[in-house]
Amino acid sequence: MKLSSILHRLNGLYKFGNSATKLRGKVFVNRIGSIRTGRNLSIVGHPWAVQITSTRGASLTFGDNVYVNAGVGIAANKEIVIGDNVKIGPRTSIFDSNYHRIDSADKSEMSRRITIGNNVWIGADCTILPGVTIGDNSVIAAKSTVNKDVPKNVLVGGSPAKVIRELEIEDGWIRD
Repeated sequence: MKLSSILHRLNGLYKFGNSATKLRGKVFVNRIGSIRTGRNLSIVGHPWAVQITSTRGASLTFGDNVYVNAGVGIAANKEIVIGDNVKIGPRTSIFDSNYHRIDSADKSEMSRRITIGNNVWIGADCTILPGVTIGDNSVIAAKSTVNKDVPKNVLVGGSPAKVIRELEIEDGWIRD
């Protein structure tokens, strides 16, 4: 590895694909499968490390202007798609696989696609489970477990997450 490459990493930029990603702190990337990033992906691995994994044959896609906070774990065993302008709070887990069967009668697929829409805010300590789609502009309250699809423009919370209220989102409005 060239010294310029090492210095480039130390300055907070690391290339996953065609775009520079801003990394701060400890970020562990296990890339056997595909990882694609949009413009302005920012990952903060301080004070807790961030773990990003894409296993063989899997696909992990980050849209434009995505912010991943400290302690987040994202593991794609099939497919995870994260839209544009998404903010992911600290210590959140996003896994598209159960990794094992519940019992001998369980014949379901262990890995199922996760889709996170545009302009979504996921609070701290959330868990996003396999097969979930989170609609555009929605907010996931802190410490929520999302095990079912979330409609667009809603606030959900709890374990399991339930709709708390609808959100008023003007066309074109992007969360700061």
